[in-house]
Amino acid sequence: MTATERATDAEQAASDAGLRYVTDRTPGIRRERAGGSFRYYAPGGREITGEAELRRIRSLAIPPAYTGVWICPDPRGHIQATGRDAKGRKQYRYHPRWREVRDETKYHRTIAFGQALPRIRARVEEDLRRPGLPREKMLAAVVRLLEIT
Repeated sequence: MTATERATDAEQAASDAGLRYVTDRTPGIRRERAGGSFRYYAPGGREITGEAELRRIRSLAIPPAYTGVWICPDPRGHIQATGRDAKGRKQYRYHPRWREVRDETKYHRTIAFGQALPRIRARVEEDLRRPGLPREKMLAAVVRLLEIT
């Protein structure tokens, strides 16, 4: 699956879940430290002071140590926030509905993989018996290594 196909799949999954596919490359809410707490600013620069919006932002439980925090201005965005942890790794906070849908998808794919496994193992056995070192035999060896480790 190409990056474009994955993005399209994610866009469709978000839509099916009643969410909006978003990316942190678009303008979002930014977080700035203010003493012992934070202030939040809408994409246009206006400080967010509405209690409902602040409650939504706080409910995301973004760790105070995160830097470069981006918060989705849309409460229905599939990604609700991103930030960098202390080691510089990008971390994501997803909408609960998005996690639910993706977990369900993962479960169904796992079932399909389990059903295909006997055919995969049979093919690996067949390819490992090939003479010489053809591509199929090398790939079968990799699959076998993955299975036994």
